[in-house]
Amino acid sequence: MIIQVFRPKQLADMARDYKLFADGVEVATITRGSIQSIEIPDDTKNLQARIDWCSSQTFPVHAITENGIVIKNSFASNIITLLLLPLYYITFGKGKYLKIESDMSR
Repeated sequence: MIIQVFRPKQLADMARDYKLFADGVEVATITRGSIQSIEIPDDTKNLQARIDWCSSQTFPVHAITENGIVIKNSFASNIITLLLLPLYYITFGKGKYLKIESDMSR
């Protein structure tokens, strides 16, 4: 199965790449501002994005639309969140630091 993956340009994480995992196995490296076609095994049930010790929640493959997925950090270019919540996201919220959404409309 081939999926389209988009990672927007965001201030946070601009120098680091995200890793995409299919059922716990690394399948791709996602760079800032890129759209990539990624092949995942047909029997894949869940996707997860990771950066350093932080990650996204698992995302069910059956929820992927024909437009693909978007992987972004939880700050989503919100300057207030960027200033106030980084400590939360790298400690207690480390499993919610990244988001996978099923729509590539930008």
